[in-house]
Amino acid sequence: MAHDVYNFNSDWVIDYSELASGKKTGTERVTLPHAWNEDEAFKIYISDQSDGIVWYRKTFTLPESAKDQRVILEFEGCRMAADVKVNGKDVGYSENGVMAFGFDITKQLKDGENLVEVKTNNSWSYRKRQTNSTLQWNSSNFYANYGGLNKNVWLHVLPKVHQTLPLYSNLGTTGVYIYAKDFDIAARKATICVESEVQNDNDAAQDGALKVIITEMDGTEIASFEGATASLAPSGGKTVLKAEKQVEGLHFWSWGYGYLYKVKTIVANDTVETATGFRKTEFKNGTFFLNDRAMQVHGY
Repeated sequence: MAHDVYNFNSDWVIDYSELASGKKTGTERVTLPHAWNEDEAFKIYISDQSDGIVWYRKTFTLPESAKDQRVILEFEGCRMAADVKVNGKDVGYSENGVMAFGFDITKQLKDGENLVEVKTNNSWSYRKRQTNSTLQWNSSNFYANYGGLNKNVWLHVLPKVHQTLPLYSNLGTTGVYIYAKDFDIAARKATICVESEVQNDNDAAQDGALKVIITEMDGTEIASFEGATASLAPSGGKTVLKAEKQVEGLHFWSWGYGYLYKVKTIVANDTVETATGFRKTEFKNGTFFLNDRAMQVHGY
């Protein structure tokens, strides 16, 4: 079985019954991303934007391929806080307001129809539950308060051996890390390094290696390489696999030249595709350099 990713944006229902202001009532069916107060954009001052508690709910049936597989629910973000339930059971919360977060919902799922409920709170005065402190950046001086599930949501069905997701704050996993070193800007080459955290849900250890394919955005392959074989720890154990190679003919990402590549990382039946660019950055003698070119920096 491969790593299947499902777009989870359609057929959500917003419930306004706990919105204290009463500015909206009843329910509303939406497709995400959808900030429940987005119709206030450019009509009122940021400080006057509606805030409060609003629920998002979605029912779904798992694909047959998900049986006995690990299932992860990924949110690209939420404004401000989100408490997530699956079939009435708490699976976790996020109160960062900006970063992606996700939960392993395997144990909460059942055959047939399932229900996901997300309690969102975009209060200007929101305080973190563990420290009772506010979030410093939650300020009407610069940040529009478009509340609720205002970014994409994805459902991942993972094979027994899979690359983890970069959702460390909730799942404790780091995913795929891609970077470059040993730059030769004039010759347009650098060593591309790839690391991928791999989880083995099988009962026994098995061998695995990381294969990497780098392509242009149109799919044209520019490099392919593979790392050393390693033993993958069993029973949910995690192992970081690595691979690297010097690649020539690179276009380096730069200011005004946002050149990107697709990097496919493959372990067993799991393929993950990451869009990224490569660039050399330095700070020396009081000057910032990007690809060996001195850059002027404005602001603070």
